[in-house]
Amino acid sequence: VVGLSFNAYFPTLTATLGYKTTVSLLLCAPPWAFACIVAFANARHADATGERFFHISGSLFAGMVGMIISLATMNTAARYIALFLQAQSYAGFIVFYSWISNTFPRPPAKRAVALALINAFSQLGNIAGSYVWPKPWGPSYRKSYGITISCFGAAIVMCFILRQHLIALNKRMDEGQEEEFMQRRAAILEAAQLEGISEEEAIRRAKGFRYVY
Repeated sequence: VVGLSFNAYFPTLTATLGYKTTVSLLLCAPPWAFACIVAFANARHADATGERFFHISGSLFAGMVGMIISLATMNTAARYIALFLQAQSYAGFIVFYSWISNTFPRPPAKRAVALALINAFSQLGNIAGSYVWPKPWGPSYRKSYGITISCFGAAIVMCFILRQHLIALNKRMDEGQEEEFMQRRAAILEAAQLEGISEEEAIRRAKGFRYVY
């Protein structure tokens, strides 16, 4: 959330492009329209593929590229393109919330509490983020971008650790069910014939829940 704190200061960042106030405010709209399209496409693809980590980290990495551009140059065109890349970072943030929900699937009460606690603690980042963009650091805001780049990098690393942990949990469940499948194989094949589905589909259904990563 600290890495996304630029959203509250977006008009300030567009003002660094050198245009008058009205034009600067109008320039805020296109990056967020672009971010909306990217977020929708990213979320749909993540849902269709059942993959989470790369849909999150890819978006955050693109945001980091935009921040590096803003940090490195004061060129008007380059900085405006960078704002598009920064704004689309929310596409990864949206998928991250669905990943949390997938990771705490049941019981519903546990998932509700987990989502509430994680969301509440994450909002502390908005408090810290309000101190990341002080006026004396402008108009380049190099220090600010350095902080947000670090936060995005840390977020990607932690998401990778979570991904590896979930892979390990899935592997553990697979190993624990192997013996059970051998004992129930005849029953599973019989059920597959009755339902008119393949053996592979019957085994997939029998496995039940698996974490998405």
